[in-house]
Amino acid sequence: MSGIGNGPGNSAMMMVNRMHARHRLLLDAYRDVIVDSNVLHLGAEDGRWCYAFASAGAARVVGVEQNAEPVSKFSRHPDIGLRERIDLRCADPMKELAAEVQAERRYDVVAMFDLLENVADLFLLFSHIRALAPRLVILDGVFLISDDPVLRMVNHPVPSGEGEGPLRPRAVPGPRALQVIAEALDYELEWVDWTQVPENQRVGLSDYFVTDGQKRASCTMVPRGL
Repeated sequence: MSGIGNGPGNSAMMMVNRMHARHRLLLDAYRDVIVDSNVLHLGAEDGRWCYAFASAGAARVVGVEQNAEPVSKFSRHPDIGLRERIDLRCADPMKELAAEVQAERRYDVVAMFDLLENVADLFLLFSHIRALAPRLVILDGVFLISDDPVLRMVNHPVPSGEGEGPLRPRAVPGPRALQVIAEALDYELEWVDWTQVPENQRVGLSDYFVTDGQKRASCTMVPRGL
């Protein structure tokens, strides 16, 4: 691994490398599905990934983010002819998802980043997503390192406008827990292989390579037989 320090320039390099690697594995790898698609992005933060999906060719992107502070930064992104295709909503993702199901909306792609650990009922979440009839579901977030189909309750600071707020319990799922849900809903689950990133190119990606406790991981779900 690299001996990169913690100076401002190095931090910027880590962020850029992380961004490029995540775009390559979470977006570019599925560009054939994303092109001309309707995308629903739950946990959209400041909308940067909404721009990424639009840039990859999505016809329309609906982003949902519960925290108003990152949503307020959406207008700071340069408008490069993509904003008209993006609808960023400040709303509770689960409530907005339920409303989209009630309205019988359809999406080709559903993306969720850093959302699973904040949802109490994962089966309900994925049942709602299944009702939207997506061809592809993309997930990225924190997972428990365990071979058992379990959820672990951990305390985690709630983000606030001034940084980290009070602690709140979160249910961190293990990969097998997600597999059980996928099988129940007739989805095929496939994990993104982050080890394909060469060791000398993993700057800024250390959370994907943790070996104990919990780590960041990514996966996709597609309906069986599609």
